[in-house]
Amino acid sequence: MIAAQDQTDIGDGLRATLPLAGRTLIEHQAGLATAAGAAHIVVLVERVPAVLAQAIDRLRRQGARIEIARSVADAIDRFHPAERIMLVADGAVAAQGAIDALADEAGVALLALPDTQDYAAFERIDAAERWAGYALMDKATLEATARMLGDWDLSSTLLRRLVQADAVRIDALDPSGERPLPPPVLAIGPAAIGPIEAGLMRRADPGEGNWVELHLHRLVAAPLIGPLIARQIDQRLVAYAAVGIAWLAALLAGCKLFWGAALLLPIGAATASAAQRMTRIWGGVAEPAALTALARHAAALAVLVLLTRLLAAEGGWGWWLVAALLPAALAGAAALDVVVAAIRPVPAPRWLASGDALVWVAPLLAVLGGWRWMLAALTVYAVLSFLERFLTAWKSARICDI
Repeated sequence: MIAAQDQTDIGDGLRATLPLAGRTLIEHQAGLATAAGAAHIVVLVERVPAVLAQAIDRLRRQGARIEIARSVADAIDRFHPAERIMLVADGAVAAQGAIDALADEAGVALLALPDTQDYAAFERIDAAERWAGYALMDKATLEATARMLGDWDLSSTLLRRLVQADAVRIDALDPSGERPLPPPVLAIGPAAIGPIEAGLMRRADPGEGNWVELHLHRLVAAPLIGPLIARQIDQRLVAYAAVGIAWLAALLAGCKLFWGAALLLPIGAATASAAQRMTRIWGGVAEPAALTALARHAAALAVLVLLTRLLAAEGGWGWWLVAALLPAALAGAAALDVVVAAIRPVPAPRWLASGDALVWVAPLLAVLGGWRWMLAALTVYAVLSFLERFLTAWKSARICDI
């Protein structure tokens, strides 16, 4: 249950609708709760401004089961008696690891912070700790609190009852005792959103991938993320744009404008990477991710076929064999990746070929050696990647046999 209380000094009066990475704070809060296992979300709010209604509609389109309750009694009616209820205080955001640790508790529990000046905005529990804005309880506790609520604030009253019930206190900064987490944030105004948005933006950079994703796309695609999310561009539209750019390249190749195609394909790859990075910020899938990737690679394959037809007309049918080895080697390497992962997971070398790696390398090779040497070099690159995966799979199988 997410509390969204009126605040007189914030925009439309709701912290929940503060802008965050192109969306709203409540969408981030709902995403954290869903990732921790929340089956459905109840937003406790007296009024629903247009921005909040739009945010809830977006969450529903993404598959979230979310309801609006205008009063505490209304909220109680929306929970099953056996359900455990996670309360999220107005504007509170904690690290996913801390929320997961709270959700794993069997009884009543809450996230706690040390009573220091850094966390002065959070409500005090006692002389030593403050409440981080997240609590876990059952429906009976919520009902008992509602009966005595009167004019008191729900979150504060629930906190007092949980403390009196000796609720388990979980350290919001390091619940496991092994790795410190980002500190919770209480979004009391737009300035407080900064740390949350910075954390979301860090999600955009993948922690793994080949050299193109880790280096080239970080330089080319990453700078696009800020402007795109600031304009609230849907990541699916960006993914579709990547497909359109790739097929425009195929159209240029059909007109024998291969230099235009060679330049557009890397742009399409960078655009697709931007869509994937946008998806990582908010979770979910850049629908339909597999289909758009397939369509984009099909366009690159069409360019390859058109180029090979030109080279074969000038240099003989052998170029068809060279060209056929390229997608075959890529497909074989991808299949062997699955085999290696099933036998003994081994991190793949960064240098391995991929569709995006080939389209980025192709223009440089064409400049250095022309179209023939470009095609031959790309095929050698793909075949070497296949051989590396084959040897890794073979060695992994031998180790397992031993």
